[in-house]
Amino acid sequence: MNKYTCWYNNITENAKSRIIDGYTERHHILPRSLGGTNDKDNLVDLTAREHFICHWLLTKMHSGESRSKMINALYLMQGKNQYQERYINSRVYETLRTEYAQYISKLNKGRVQPLDEKVRQIAAITGRKRAPFSEEWKGKMSVKKSGKNNPRYGIIVSDDTKQKMREKALGRTQSEETIKKKADVVRGSKREKKLCPHCNQMIAVNTYPRWHGDKCRSIKL
Repeated sequence: MNKYTCWYNNITENAKSRIIDGYTERHHILPRSLGGTNDKDNLVDLTAREHFICHWLLTKMHSGESRSKMINALYLMQGKNQYQERYINSRVYETLRTEYAQYISKLNKGRVQPLDEKVRQIAAITGRKRAPFSEEWKGKMSVKKSGKNNPRYGIIVSDDTKQKMREKALGRTQSEETIKKKADVVRGSKREKKLCPHCNQMIAVNTYPRWHGDKCRSIKL
């Protein structure tokens, strides 16, 4: 048993025999992601600070896949609230963020999104409506953009000026340096490609698992 496990056990055991007068957070002694249940003997009430510390200790107590799950749980707790600052220094944050990114990448690698999940996402987006703007806000915007409040109010642009502006825009050329910078950006953003043996096309590696390889449409032909 390492020191982190001892500290963790001391906090949770102490919490079982006390009553806190104030804000508390419910904690699973054995996390649900590691097989813990909602049974009474697996639950304790902790202060916000204790709760955060316990989740940090759990990342030290476990290894492998279990550690990844504990990092995920701790990362989701990092936000501040009115009861707890939950400070993480830069080194701890860097370590957690790196391992959290690796954990999420591993979960999503090669994953094909289920049709029902995709349908729910589309329904959520298409059914979303903007919150109605208040009449007061509409009135302010109307006054601001109309009449003398508009910075272009009263300015008349002649047809000759319009034509000069048009010709200037059409005749504008970019310097070789600007063109080179844009080309370098495009080249640097190109994704690695992989050859699909079924349709003989070079496909970006991020979309290959979803539409090509064993799932390539050419196989059905």
